[in-house]
Amino acid sequence: MIRPIHRRSVLGALAAMPAAMLAARAAAQSSTVPFTRGDVVAGCTLLNDPKDDHRGRGRVLHFDAQLKLKNTLWLDDTTHIVQGTRFGPDGSLWAFDTFAYKIVRFAPDGRRLPNFSGAPARGFANVCFAPDGRFFLGENYVGGKSRVPLRTTLPFMPGTKRFGDGHLFEFSPEGKLLREHATRVHGGMGGFQALTSAALVPPDARRIVYTSESGPKIFQYDLAERRQLPDLVSFEENKGKFFFDVAFDRAGRLLVVNGLGIDAYDLKGALTRSYPLDSFGWASMSVPVAGTHVYATNFFSGQIAKLDLESGAILARADTGIRKSLSGAAEFPG
Repeated sequence: MIRPIHRRSVLGALAAMPAAMLAARAAAQSSTVPFTRGDVVAGCTLLNDPKDDHRGRGRVLHFDAQLKLKNTLWLDDTTHIVQGTRFGPDGSLWAFDTFAYKIVRFAPDGRRLPNFSGAPARGFANVCFAPDGRFFLGENYVGGKSRVPLRTTLPFMPGTKRFGDGHLFEFSPEGKLLREHATRVHGGMGGFQALTSAALVPPDARRIVYTSESGPKIFQYDLAERRQLPDLVSFEENKGKFFFDVAFDRAGRLLVVNGLGIDAYDLKGALTRSYPLDSFGWASMSVPVAGTHVYATNFFSGQIAKLDLESGAILARADTGIRKSLSGAAEFPG
């Protein structure tokens, strides 16, 4: 059961509900519920394998603007954590399973659409849409080994011993692969995190900024000239600086999730404001599409919060009851 929360609480004391209990309470099949302006979606896979902490039945939770659950979209063709939720210009919802190499889509009326199948066999994790209709897919993995112990098995690209190359792939409005950009990535704490989040720089999308999850850098790449640019933000290694998700707000500020909250930067890399959130684990957020708010998700606690960017106040909050699964948030623009 998804519980709305209207006050701050200590997330470290929360315990995940047993997966079997949640499964028993949930419908076996998805209902078809249209998205309406202000609705929010987030990937929240029902983890069910004690030997693999990323494996489970895929699902996307569909909330209203005040984070009351409206529907659950079940996915029977994914195998691991569903992430990177994003609404396209046509109102379609995109989401990713980087293990199964799946890019799933839903129509604005809630119907399941065919998966996007025009991408090469890579673990893609995010999509960005340019004003001219082109779109870009970011590769989640790089290299062939992890620096930290994992309770899951990352997939190798077919015919290789590499998880990925960490590149950005550019597509035409019709879905034809145009080019592969050899973007530089950091690897994050594990050494395998690549282009895990990205945002096109407004208004013309000639540049893109991106992060490697849990790394201390915000990268820049010139899409028009097809070349790497100097890092927008770069901290020293092992200084406790982590970057996760990125998005531009309606004022043109770059918002960056940092684990403990959200920071706002200008395009010169200067920090202009910080929005602290309780506890560690905040790792993804929605693209601000209306008003002055953003939705942020906490991977460790399973909470999603609606943050007002003017006052810094939490306007609404919900607890999914699932730890280490909640990934990605997107607001339907209507």
